[in-house]
Amino acid sequence: MRRTTARLHLVNALTAPAARARHDPDRFFDRLLEAQRSANAGVALTEEDVTELQHLRRFLGFIAEVESLSGVGWLSVRDMVQARIRNRFVVRRLQAEHPEIRDERIDAPVFVIGLPRTATTLTHKILANAPGGRGPYMWEMDNIGLPRSESDIAKLRKQTQKRFDQVLALSPSWTRIHPVRADWVEEIYFLLNQSRLHNTMAPMPKYVEFLRSYDARPDYRFVREVLQILQFRRPRPRWMLKHPDCLGETAAIHHVFPDAKFVWTHRDPHTVMGSMCSMAESLGYLHNHAKGVDPNEIGRVWLSILPEMVERARRERIQMPRDATVDVAYHAMMADPFRYVPELFEQLDLKWTDADERNLEEALNRPRDQRGHEYSMVHYGLDPAMVDEAFGDYGLFVDNLTASKR
Repeated sequence: MRRTTARLHLVNALTAPAARARHDPDRFFDRLLEAQRSANAGVALTEEDVTELQHLRRFLGFIAEVESLSGVGWLSVRDMVQARIRNRFVVRRLQAEHPEIRDERIDAPVFVIGLPRTATTLTHKILANAPGGRGPYMWEMDNIGLPRSESDIAKLRKQTQKRFDQVLALSPSWTRIHPVRADWVEEIYFLLNQSRLHNTMAPMPKYVEFLRSYDARPDYRFVREVLQILQFRRPRPRWMLKHPDCLGETAAIHHVFPDAKFVWTHRDPHTVMGSMCSMAESLGYLHNHAKGVDPNEIGRVWLSILPEMVERARRERIQMPRDATVDVAYHAMMADPFRYVPELFEQLDLKWTDADERNLEEALNRPRDQRGHEYSMVHYGLDPAMVDEAFGDYGLFVDNLTASKR
């Protein structure tokens, strides 16, 4: 499987000097923070912002400890951290200039949750195209702001796409696993400071432990504030949101969005584990020197993360109203989507229209190039018994749910 290109080795060599900054991550973080303070003179951060930025500093410290991190990997992390810091200042500036932004209501948002590789992306895109539905676009999460002219939007889309194309050119497998386009709706990963999915850059056991006691409510309060800006002076939508890490943070989401609905997609965890590890391996080669990518370590870290996310979500859902969560069986939905997707719309109080039927047909007919995304649990040091033990009775729950839909 060709996960990277020869060009990646050249780019890593050229960026090696810049990556030396990882040896003093605190100093580097201070430089990024000070640059944004200077660029946003007079903009005041909240106490919660200050605390969350210190948590972001901790993440930078965890990733900086990864010995195999390459020049490209470090610059990718730098861009991510820089964007998260910049977004804080942008949101506070806009709120100060337009205090009425804080009055924007975010009504009954839908969060598509589920283990990675369970058709969450397909489900999200279909829901985001529903009448009155809306998902955040890649380009606008990268450029949070008020309504813009069509020419400005086109320019920002082009800039965002160019930046992603430069990265995707280094990893041909990634374009097959999760295609990215600036004008598509995308995951709220780009608005969150912390995410278990950061471990796709490299396994970070200490970071996994940190997240076990991390309070994600401030992260989702920030998501709400961004959504308020994105709908300000525009038609009020029903937000359709998605990110795999949301599965592990349903309690925090429910606290911030009490009327949120959760669409939980379910699939056989054996299939999920192999696919997830393959995705992490592709990103591992993109962010690390090849000799530092250990498939067995990838298997170990994700076998600890994913079952824990499922258990947290199952534990938290019983504390919420029964109708807050809608279960979707992956295999049933994919076998008969024109039956089960309209049913999903009905459960979410969404009207199913001819346009939705066409959107679904288009989504299902879109070519999917699976070459280069072959995987096997054995490659990651896993076997079915290990997965069964880690997920407990969740596999049986998925089987029963799927059978009930037949």
